Amino acid sequence: MLVGAGCEVTLLEAKPHLGGRIHTITAGAQLIELGAEFLHGESQPMLDVIQAGELSTDTVSTDYKLFTQGRFKPVKLLEKMSKILHRVDIRHRDCSFQEFLDTQKLNDADREQAIGFVQGFHAAEPQRISAHSLRRAEYSVEHMQSTKQGRMTTGYAALVKFLQQEIWARGGKLITNAVVEKVRWQTGDVEVTFHHGNREILKADAAVITLPLGVLKAGTVEFQPPLAAKQETIGQLQFGSVIKVVFQFREQWWPKFGFILALKEAFPTWWTDPRGPVLTAWAGGPKADALLDHSVPQLETLGLEILARLFPKQADAIFAQFISSHNFDWVLDPYTRGAYSYLPVNGLDLPKLLAAPLADTLFFAGEATVTDAQTGTVDGAFETGLRAGRELLASLAGISSRAAAFPTELQLTET
Repeated sequence: MLVGAGCEVTLLEAKPHLGGRIHTITAGAQLIELGAEFLHGESQPMLDVIQAGELSTDTVSTDYKLFTQGRFKPVKLLEKMSKILHRVDIRHRDCSFQEFLDTQKLNDADREQAIGFVQGFHAAEPQRISAHSLRRAEYSVEHMQSTKQGRMTTGYAALVKFLQQEIWARGGKLITNAVVEKVRWQTGDVEVTFHHGNREILKADAAVITLPLGVLKAGTVEFQPPLAAKQETIGQLQFGSVIKVVFQFREQWWPKFGFILALKEAFPTWWTDPRGPVLTAWAGGPKADALLDHSVPQLETLGLEILARLFPKQADAIFAQFISSHNFDWVLDPYTRGAYSYLPVNGLDLPKLLAAPLADTLFFAGEATVTDAQTGTVDGAFETGLRAGRELLASLAGISSRAAAFPTELQLTET
């Protein structure tokens, strides 16, 4: 957007590759998503860029199977969660999801699945995440063009590569391995000190800040003057953990399924990928926190042992067909420091506060600034980038940046 409008743009990325928490690798001929993997619903801005890049997507199966008492049984998890979340009454005071659940008449199985969903899908602690935020997120899903999930056929990195080429073609500059140390700013003037082999300084009229919430919380990037107006918001926003391990096999030995819920296991969620013989193990929130001290070999052994319990008849094939496992520690990564954000009790306005520009000079984007509670998604993060771009262009045109902000924000009301 900015380079297309004639702005001189330089993008600084601390990692060796672009894309932030998008990280696609290739193992042999197999695509492996170490970070973000899914398209959630049908975001029109995301659809537009996918079409512009002539990229293709595959629909993700919503065939959920629950592993309980040594057997698999089908479960309509998303439909069940939707019904539970529709019980949240936003006319009443906000509370944690756990507190909300404690007021509901649910059987033990549904209660366990609801907790597992919030821990896994939102990487959140049920005792901390806002019930109102979950209701808002459900409302947002219902107002998308579609509730289906998708996956980039040639990997999420293909989307990043297309955007990279578009920026280059329009004269934008991209610098990887550029670790920002300090942002000195005043109205209409920004000076960024970063390390790129040597310490360098970049001067600009404005900056879009897309640091992950974990980095903002850690304070490893110094702002002068400090982001005093943002500190309370940054402190209140929650940031979850995720452990994701992708197991690669020579051939598919498992029966057809989309997702498996094995809620009593250390890795409670598993899914398949039609692009090749891989199975993904996922733990979020407290389940992930319990695995943070595990080494890579320990995580690999743990995952294979769980698969042998899930598929005892195929135990021999599991180990015979296994090639390798792949993962990336997003929690220990100094440029991420976690998975993605979620909202605490009474925190619905926090993303909007974090997103608010400062002196029409610093603009803020990223999944933690998503205002419809769809935090933790590439779709949401992409849209915040467009929003920040509109704000910046409005400020350059002498229009209050707030006039360009949040044009599609959904207002949830109960009748």
